[in-house]
Amino acid sequence: MGSQYESGIYMTSFAATIFIGALVAVGILLITLLIALTVMLQSCQNQSSGVVEVLKTSDDYIDCKVFALYAELNSLEADEFPSFCRVLAIQYIRAGQYARDLNSTIQLVQNYFSSITPKNDGLDVVLIDIDDILSSNPHNTSLLMHR
Repeated sequence: MGSQYESGIYMTSFAATIFIGALVAVGILLITLLIALTVMLQSCQNQSSGVVEVLKTSDDYIDCKVFALYAELNSLEADEFPSFCRVLAIQYIRAGQYARDLNSTIQLVQNYFSSITPKNDGLDVVLIDIDDILSSNPHNTSLLMHR
Protein backbone atom coordinates (compact mmCIF):
# COMPACT_ATOMS: atom_id res chain seq x y z
CA MET A 1 0.00 0.00 0.00
CA GLY A 2 2.20 2.70 -1.12
CA SER A 3 1.26 6.16 -1.94
CA GLN A 4 1.10 7.34 -5.47
CA TYR A 5 3.63 10.04 -4.65
CA GLU A 6 7.12 8.76 -4.08
CA SER A 7 9.48 10.61 -1.84
CA GLY A 8 12.18 12.58 -3.66
CA ILE A 9 12.53 15.45 -6.04
CA TYR A 10 11.22 15.20 -9.51
CA MET A 11 12.81 17.23 -12.28
CA THR A 12 12.87 16.95 -15.97
CA SER A 13 16.02 15.98 -17.79
CA PHE A 14 16.40 19.55 -19.07
CA ALA A 15 16.27 20.96 -15.51
CA ALA A 16 18.74 18.31 -14.34
CA THR A 17 21.12 19.27 -17.15
CA ILE A 18 20.96 22.96 -16.18
CA PHE A 19 21.47 22.10 -12.48
CA ILE A 20 24.53 19.93 -13.16
CA GLY A 21 25.93 22.55 -15.56
CA ALA A 22 25.57 25.23 -12.87
CA LEU A 23 27.36 23.02 -10.32
CA VAL A 24 30.21 22.43 -12.78
CA ALA A 25 30.46 26.19 -13.51
CA VAL A 26 30.63 27.02 -9.79
CA GLY A 27 33.29 24.35 -9.28
CA ILE A 28 35.39 25.73 -12.15
CA LEU A 29 35.07 29.28 -10.75
CA LEU A 30 36.21 28.14 -7.30
CA ILE A 31 39.22 26.31 -8.75
CA THR A 32 40.09 29.40 -10.85
CA LEU A 33 39.86 31.58 -7.73
CA LEU A 34 42.11 29.19 -5.81
CA ILE A 35 44.72 29.22 -8.59
CA ALA A 36 44.61 33.04 -8.84
CA LEU A 37 45.08 33.46 -5.09
CA THR A 38 47.98 30.98 -5.10
CA VAL A 39 49.74 32.87 -7.91
CA MET A 40 49.20 36.21 -6.15
CA LEU A 41 50.55 34.86 -2.87
CA GLN A 42 53.66 33.48 -4.56
CA SER A 43 54.18 36.83 -6.30
CA CYS A 44 53.97 38.67 -2.98
CA GLN A 45 56.41 36.24 -1.37
CA ASN A 46 58.90 36.68 -4.23
CA GLN A 47 58.77 40.49 -4.01
CA SER A 48 59.35 40.63 -0.28
CA SER A 49 61.58 37.64 0.18
CA GLY A 50 64.19 39.69 2.06
CA VAL A 51 64.25 40.44 5.73
CA VAL A 52 61.74 43.08 6.69
CA GLU A 53 62.94 45.30 9.51
CA VAL A 54 60.32 47.18 11.44
CA LEU A 55 61.41 50.05 13.62
CA LYS A 56 60.46 49.07 17.13
CA THR A 57 60.46 51.86 19.62
CA SER A 58 62.19 50.89 22.79
CA ASP A 59 61.61 52.11 26.29
CA ASP A 60 64.94 53.96 26.10
CA TYR A 61 63.70 55.93 23.09
CA ILE A 62 60.50 56.93 24.88
CA ASP A 63 62.44 57.81 28.04
CA CYS A 64 64.82 59.98 25.99
CA LYS A 65 61.93 61.81 24.34
CA VAL A 66 60.41 62.56 27.74
CA PHE A 67 63.78 63.62 29.13
CA ALA A 68 64.41 65.87 26.10
CA LEU A 69 61.08 67.61 26.66
CA TYR A 70 61.88 67.99 30.35
CA ALA A 71 65.33 69.34 29.51
CA GLU A 72 63.94 71.87 27.06
CA LEU A 73 61.30 73.09 29.48
CA ASN A 74 63.80 73.40 32.34
CA SER A 75 66.83 74.65 30.37
CA LEU A 76 69.07 71.70 31.18
CA GLU A 77 72.50 71.44 29.60
CA ALA A 78 73.49 68.86 27.00
CA ASP A 79 75.91 67.14 29.38
CA GLU A 80 73.01 66.31 31.73
CA PHE A 81 71.52 63.81 29.26
CA PRO A 82 71.94 60.11 30.07
CA SER A 83 74.51 58.26 27.98
CA PHE A 84 71.95 55.94 26.36
CA CYS A 85 70.16 59.03 25.01
CA ARG A 86 73.37 60.18 23.35
CA VAL A 87 73.67 56.83 21.57
CA LEU A 88 70.08 57.11 20.32
CA ALA A 89 70.68 60.70 19.19
CA ILE A 90 73.77 59.67 17.22
CA GLN A 91 71.79 56.85 15.58
CA TYR A 92 69.02 59.35 14.76
CA ILE A 93 71.50 61.63 13.00
CA ARG A 94 73.56 58.93 11.25
CA ALA A 95 70.49 57.07 9.97
CA GLY A 96 69.46 60.20 8.10
CA GLN A 97 66.21 60.78 9.97
CA TYR A 98 67.46 64.13 11.27
CA ALA A 99 68.16 65.34 7.72
CA ARG A 100 64.73 64.14 6.54
CA ASP A 101 63.01 65.89 9.45
CA LEU A 102 65.00 69.06 8.81
CA ASN A 103 64.19 69.04 5.10
CA SER A 104 60.49 68.51 5.74
CA THR A 105 60.49 71.37 8.25
CA ILE A 106 62.26 73.66 5.78
CA GLN A 107 59.76 72.69 3.08
CA LEU A 108 56.88 73.43 5.45
CA VAL A 109 58.28 76.87 6.29
CA GLN A 110 58.93 77.68 2.62
CA ASN A 111 55.39 76.67 1.68
CA TYR A 112 53.99 78.83 4.46
CA PHE A 113 56.02 81.91 3.55
CA SER A 114 55.25 81.51 -0.14
CA SER A 115 51.52 81.41 0.62
CA ILE A 116 51.31 84.63 2.64
CA THR A 117 51.35 88.14 1.25
CA PRO A 118 52.36 91.15 3.34
CA LYS A 119 50.06 94.13 3.72
CA ASN A 120 51.22 97.59 2.77
CA ASP A 121 50.80 99.03 6.28
CA GLY A 122 54.37 98.17 7.36
CA LEU A 123 53.22 96.24 10.42
CA ASP A 124 54.10 92.72 9.25
CA VAL A 125 56.42 90.78 11.56
CA VAL A 126 58.21 87.44 11.28
CA LEU A 127 58.78 85.90 14.69
CA ILE A 128 61.58 83.35 14.84
CA ASP A 129 62.03 81.17 17.90
CA ILE A 130 65.73 81.19 18.78
CA ASP A 131 65.63 79.44 22.14
CA ASP A 132 68.09 76.80 20.94
CA ILE A 133 70.60 79.47 19.91
CA LEU A 134 70.41 81.79 22.90
CA SER A 135 70.04 80.47 26.41
CA SER A 136 66.86 81.39 28.25
CA ASN A 137 68.87 81.52 31.46
CA PRO A 138 70.75 84.87 31.46
CA HIS A 139 73.23 83.64 34.09
CA ASN A 140 74.37 80.73 31.93
CA THR A 141 76.16 81.70 28.73
CA SER A 142 78.09 78.47 28.19
CA LEU A 143 76.05 77.69 25.08
CA LEU A 144 77.42 80.78 23.36
CA MET A 145 80.98 80.19 24.55
CA HIS A 146 81.32 76.72 22.99
CA ARG A 147 80.12 77.63 19.50
